[in-house]
Amino acid sequence: MDYLPVGALHQALARLDRQELISRLHAVRALSVVRGLRFLDDNSRPRTIALALTPWILTPTQVAFFRQFVRHLADALARLPSLYVQHPTVRQALPFDPVQESWIRLATHPKSRPLAVIGRLDSTATFAHAAWRKAFVFLEPNTVGVGGVYYAPTACSVILDTLGDVLERAFPGCQIVPTSDPRQLLVEELTSVARRLGRRLRRVALIENADYTTGTDEFGSLSRYLSQRGLPAIVADPRQFHISNGRITARGFEIDLIYRDCELSEFIEIESAGHRLTAMRNAIREGRMISGLLWEFDHKSSWEIFTDPAYARHFTSAQRQLFRNYLPWTRLVRDAVVSDPAGRRVGLPSYIRRNRSQLVLKPNTLYGGQGVVVGDTVTQAVWEKTLAKALRGPTRYVVQRRARIWTERFPILEHGHPREVERCVVSGFFFNSSDIGLIGRFSQDPVVNVSRGGGLLCALMIQ
Repeated sequence: MDYLPVGALHQALARLDRQELISRLHAVRALSVVRGLRFLDDNSRPRTIALALTPWILTPTQVAFFRQFVRHLADALARLPSLYVQHPTVRQALPFDPVQESWIRLATHPKSRPLAVIGRLDSTATFAHAAWRKAFVFLEPNTVGVGGVYYAPTACSVILDTLGDVLERAFPGCQIVPTSDPRQLLVEELTSVARRLGRRLRRVALIENADYTTGTDEFGSLSRYLSQRGLPAIVADPRQFHISNGRITARGFEIDLIYRDCELSEFIEIESAGHRLTAMRNAIREGRMISGLLWEFDHKSSWEIFTDPAYARHFTSAQRQLFRNYLPWTRLVRDAVVSDPAGRRVGLPSYIRRNRSQLVLKPNTLYGGQGVVVGDTVTQAVWEKTLAKALRGPTRYVVQRRARIWTERFPILEHGHPREVERCVVSGFFFNSSDIGLIGRFSQDPVVNVSRGGGLLCALMIQ
């Protein structure tokens, strides 16, 4: 069998008496606090992220399958900058204003500079059923400032320490280990880029915008992890970087490479407020930023390029098959005639109005589930109001065919008592230039995100 049915784990958990189950749930919560599974709420207060007691457990076949698929999709994303230059219609689907374009021109062609990336591809994939190969889609790309790089391995450590004996009973004779650690994917990418640039890797900086004080809170823990493993790292705001004697410095330290949480829009906002980011511009020109600026093409509307047959000739046969079978129809919202999911030419606004129950509207470049409207959860009036906002701007939206979001059941503590709940779940595949990692998220809301009150599912594998 190429997958592990969830029944064996549930049966092993069912053999725990009530008090023992409560004890395990309390242990998960306590270790989550101690190990830093937290985010900052809308009032900038730290909140512990909920962690499901039951992990995903993948087989080697599943890991190999998704590694191949993620590689195909990452390579397709890497094609977008050159297509943007060559085709005006691509520029319509992947909109950048003149200021954004001026920054992107700082990055040279990927053939002459390291196209470094730490990304995450979000999907509806789940793993404990016979249809795991077919019953999923990739929802959207995230290749800049991806969340979960620290959370994913930490969640695995909590579950293995809390539930290790139960996993042994559920899967006797199997060695169960974490899926690839995205922190290590980051280390590998940093090391690879330094080698290609001919630089010694002595210190890295993790940059995040100090103006934002809510959401995920990983960089402090991530910098400590890197430093403990012999790669000194600091956390700094873009405004703290300077050029000193031709060197990039931050907080008094010389910096070799930069890993960024900031998006291009944040650099532009900072400069518009009067802060010149000369050091950031130098880092981009010299290929010393991860993810590189050419990964700003990770708009949700990139799926339009992949799902429109007009662009099929620019991709490999394997990529085209992936697009057909595993990407939902997606279009940038605008007053235009486009191809619908059946390939017919339709006026896009009228198509969106008529097909609310089958569609989702999403801001094109926002994250954290911000502004997402699921058609069949709102009235027609709310739907058309959102559409009018999308057509009017300035925030650009995409419309996407709604995907089926799977649900899973697991126990939680509620007022000190165990209770089984059913939650929507999605998966996020981390990737660098050579490998993948995995994290799961759950929520009562079909828009599954930690910042909207969701939690985490750890991903383990049989070795």
